[in-house]
Amino acid sequence: MDTKLKNIKYSTGTKITAFIIAWLCLISIAGSGLYLIFNQEVINSKSYFQSSGFKYEFDRLVYDVVKLNSNLKSEEDVKNTGNGEYTDKDNLDRINTIQKRFSNTVNFAYCIRNSQKGETITNVTAEDPVALLQKQPTVEYFNQWTSDWEHPLDEEIKQLLSGTPYEIYAAVIEPLKQGDVFYDGFTAYNKTKTISTYVIFLMIASIILMILSFIYLVWATGHREQGGEIVLSLVDRIYPDVHSLMVFIAAIISLAIVSNITFHNSVELFIVFLVFGIDVLIGLSYILSMIRQIKSGLIIKNTLIYKIFYLCFNGRTFKPWTLLLLLAYGAVNGILFMIAFSGDFSLFLISVFLIAAFNIAAIYFAARSLSSLWQIMEAVKEISTGNVDYALNISQISAAFSGFAGDIQSIQGGLKRAVAEAVKGERMKADLITNVSHDLKTPLTSIVNYVDLLKKEHLNNENAVNYVCVLEEKSARLKQLIEDLIEASKASSGNLAVRAEKIDLHELVMQACGEYQEKFTEAELDIHVNADDKKTLIFADGKHMWRIVENLLSNVLKYSMPRSRVYIAITRNDPYGMLIIKNISSIPLDISPEQLTERFVRGDSSRTTEGSGLGLSIAESLTNLQGGRFNVKIDGDLFKVMVEIPLFLEGRE
Repeated sequence: MDTKLKNIKYSTGTKITAFIIAWLCLISIAGSGLYLIFNQEVINSKSYFQSSGFKYEFDRLVYDVVKLNSNLKSEEDVKNTGNGEYTDKDNLDRINTIQKRFSNTVNFAYCIRNSQKGETITNVTAEDPVALLQKQPTVEYFNQWTSDWEHPLDEEIKQLLSGTPYEIYAAVIEPLKQGDVFYDGFTAYNKTKTISTYVIFLMIASIILMILSFIYLVWATGHREQGGEIVLSLVDRIYPDVHSLMVFIAAIISLAIVSNITFHNSVELFIVFLVFGIDVLIGLSYILSMIRQIKSGLIIKNTLIYKIFYLCFNGRTFKPWTLLLLLAYGAVNGILFMIAFSGDFSLFLISVFLIAAFNIAAIYFAARSLSSLWQIMEAVKEISTGNVDYALNISQISAAFSGFAGDIQSIQGGLKRAVAEAVKGERMKADLITNVSHDLKTPLTSIVNYVDLLKKEHLNNENAVNYVCVLEEKSARLKQLIEDLIEASKASSGNLAVRAEKIDLHELVMQACGEYQEKFTEAELDIHVNADDKKTLIFADGKHMWRIVENLLSNVLKYSMPRSRVYIAITRNDPYGMLIIKNISSIPLDISPEQLTERFVRGDSSRTTEGSGLGLSIAESLTNLQGGRFNVKIDGDLFKVMVEIPLFLEGRE
């Protein structure tokens, strides 16, 4: 009896039965879950009269009642409004639709009262319709001030009643009578409620049975007898990684199919369950296959990736021609050595000669291959440093690396084309800015001249004088902007002459600070200048250095917080002389230092301050043009700029 029971536990029939039970249970769980999701509103509501379906139908009838009695009223009233043929036709169609809807309603009751005229309109035959309606559990009261967010059409009803003296009582009379949408909805609600209870029990039972079946399958799969070896099935011949990919593709296809289904008819639901059933079948088969291979300890070794790596690194298929050459080299040397030591002196001499010649030839070809590899590595090194014009002579590359060398040349050609396009684009932008700026200077010069002429006229109108002042100020700013554009374009393209000479950086900065002192005082800025050496000599262009310092001090003046300190330091950082300026920004610096030095970028994103966004860009370009370094750092609201210019060396020209 025990042996028979053991055979049943591991028999194929029992496993197939458990598999089918698990499959059916999963489909049952999915179907039950789908049914409960679609009807969750019914399940969660306490009664039909609290469901959204009832509230929507109820509000729609209330809306129609209000529309008919407060707006449309009658066909005669519609015809007398004179709103036009098409509007009248639409309103008449609406009256007919509402009247037809009310003719199919037997449980809905209402009472509309005009609080000003005392008129009452109702479909209730009782002497006191309001009292009857107020006794109903579903009674609702509406006027122009009431609002209940639980009603789907509350806003529409409130809008109809707005500015009118109408108030309405509405309810569904209980018990419900057969013959309208409320009775049908009540019947369907109770039916769904009852079915949902059975569906929940079915879902719980399916979950329990599925878990038990799955546990049994996990335990029994791969076994044909107790304590026996794991036996792989036909599906286990598929590589596990390939199998996983196939399952993933099947899941993607299923999602693509289901995503285009609207669940509006039985055919679409059948398609969904069919796709889900196939997916469950594939998924269970896949999981059990993985479990069997895990039990056998072969899941890694059976993967296609493992087998490929094994074949490659086991030397069977990795670079077969290289392997064959090595084998041939060893075989030829072995044969020649065998002949050399065969005992015949003449054969020995011939063999020694052949061995020497063969190995010299092998060394030559190996050295040529290594030389080719070195040339390729040298070319890659040069290209990586930016030398895209480095010439790699492919004719000197051995056949073993000719393909590799060709790929390097293709990359080199692509880089050269990309660099050429970038340089061309940058040059075109610089030329465009320069040309446009020059074209703007001619009319601007005329504007400035005519403004000067206007200033010399005796204008008796005070407003006209003010307007001339504004024109003068704005034209001066526009002139400065155009000059900045031209200088930025020239500086970024390197199209500026540099006449380097010995310059005292400390003296230059102090002179610039002296010129800006009055403006700093007006801006309530406290300037502190510190210098390690009162005579820091640099090798730079005086004109360019003055523009750099001027731009930096102008930047400080525009963006520093009032009543704050500005620190200017002059020091040495061999082989550079360094100028450091630190100030507290009056606006949040929510921008990276790299962006600040771009053209037309300003720290003030709202652009409420004076400036063109070119100052730091010009300063950086002029610094680089003189062989210096320009660096910006931001720490919270602390703005720090560092300019490094080569020091002057004795004997330097």
